[in-house]
Amino acid sequence: MNSSPRRVLILALAVSLFASSCATDDAGPDGSGNGGAGSESSAGQQSSSAEEDAQAEHDAAVDEARQAREAALAGPGEEHYEQAAGIVAQMSLQQQAGQVLIGEYQGNDVESAAAQIQQLHLGGVILMGHNIPGGTSSVDTEALTGQLQVLAAADPQREVPPILSVDQEGGLVTRVGAPVTEWPTPMAYGAAYAADPERGLRLTRAGHQHMGRDLMDLGFTVSFAPNADVTIGAADPTIGSRSLSGDPEAVGNLAVAGIRGLAEGGLAGSVKHFPGHGSVTDDSHYTLPVQQADLEQLRSRDWVPFAQAVEAGVPMVMMGHIEVPALDPGVPSSLSAVAYEEIRSMGHKGVIVTDAMNMAATYGGGDQAAVSALAAGADLLLMPTSVPGAHAALVEAVESGELPAERLSEAAERVIALVLWQQDLAAGELAAGPDVPMPEILREEDRGNDDGAADLEAFSSAEAADVLLGQAVTVVEGQCEAPLVTDSIQIYGGTEQDRARLAAAAERAGISTGAGPVVTLLGGMTPGTGDVVVALDRPESLASSTAGTKIALYGRTPESFDALLRVLAGEAAPGGLPVSVGEYRQGHSGC
Repeated sequence: MNSSPRRVLILALAVSLFASSCATDDAGPDGSGNGGAGSESSAGQQSSSAEEDAQAEHDAAVDEARQAREAALAGPGEEHYEQAAGIVAQMSLQQQAGQVLIGEYQGNDVESAAAQIQQLHLGGVILMGHNIPGGTSSVDTEALTGQLQVLAAADPQREVPPILSVDQEGGLVTRVGAPVTEWPTPMAYGAAYAADPERGLRLTRAGHQHMGRDLMDLGFTVSFAPNADVTIGAADPTIGSRSLSGDPEAVGNLAVAGIRGLAEGGLAGSVKHFPGHGSVTDDSHYTLPVQQADLEQLRSRDWVPFAQAVEAGVPMVMMGHIEVPALDPGVPSSLSAVAYEEIRSMGHKGVIVTDAMNMAATYGGGDQAAVSALAAGADLLLMPTSVPGAHAALVEAVESGELPAERLSEAAERVIALVLWQQDLAAGELAAGPDVPMPEILREEDRGNDDGAADLEAFSSAEAADVLLGQAVTVVEGQCEAPLVTDSIQIYGGTEQDRARLAAAAERAGISTGAGPVVTLLGGMTPGTGDVVVALDRPESLASSTAGTKIALYGRTPESFDALLRVLAGEAAPGGLPVSVGEYRQGHSGC
């Protein structure tokens, strides 16, 4: 149990009062030293009552401080919605139509993107890998910051700046890489959680806080993360290690921790992809997946994390492109009013953003799809096939009466409220945010927490990533806390970068390469063999491996390979499986 100076003071005061009462009572009413048992009991009850009252007061103050902080991080408040309504009331139809669109641009042609923001009054833009100067793994951070500054200032006359967004989940979906700290796959958080839920949640929140702060420092305002998809394991071809876990409740808890961490770093996040992409067997980038589960199954599995997130309060939910016959046969969820109503019925008041509208699952994502999505209940349309075409279609639909003007205004208000909230959060105007210190009373609650995740906000991003990987790495099969290699290893499998990073980590650990035990790196679902087989992303491929030692690493970052070398040298591997791997059930650890 954690202690605090206040609790120690309360206990010392209680002991002092009790000792004083006993000394007085022992003297007796006539000074004879024959104090009665009844007076001792009364003094003890008074002391206990005083301690309980003080503890109750302390706990109430802690709850009040925590609730204020969580409310600030959860999304826009009433003041933001009221201000947004006033702004939208003064907007033209063309401005409102632009406000609900997130565009994209080619390469580093930031000037044309800025011109489009101004001409079409766009709600914002998203940067993909091809927009990152220097490439996703050798980022020119100065050039990137310059691009984002140009975009932010694209239309100085507007009352709210454009959204500058990115997909940054960690692992396979990393748009902004080195020298910005790289993060492991989201499943790494699930591995830490499987071993120790409280520690896993603290690591998840801290990791996302660092990620959010790094992105905000570059100039981003939104990251479309974290995933709330519950993976079904090997049969899930799309989400895989992008999922936090195969356990719905764990995913919900971790998703809330992740989106809170992003907010603490100054970014608006979005839980995704409702109605759940982790249990369908097709990829919505290429076709329309069909979710065959009935509503009872969905509400007890795929929708659990979204319901948890909405109940906790989140600024944004992303709608995926999945057909759910039990909801709306033949219609992608992103175009289905019934699907949007499902999220609203959970209690979500904020923005619902579509997944990219240029994906194959939206039947090409043409101009009419933008109208259909907004009419169905979307507030923000991500990456229409043609931004000018989508803008013109929305204006025409309102003018013709096909799309109610009130629906467009409602969507624009939600988007602007989101922007206003993020601005206040980043500027330290709320009860939480990147420059708002945690109240001392909450810090007291955390003192003495020696779970490997304490005080991570004071670490550098790279140090925090190293701590996370050290808590996530999982020995699925083989010896634990025993040297698995000697002074040299052979490296096979993986990509050229994977092998180079492992060799560099080995050199840092004083281990040479080219001879000795074979360490085979697995990047996908293909099994491998060797003395030690290491799954870098998703661990399911280990089920078919014949190696004597099987390790799940959940990442390809430099910190990932440092963590691997520590385990190979005999250090503990604390993580547990976040998903079943062959005969090994979720939560399993060979240690």
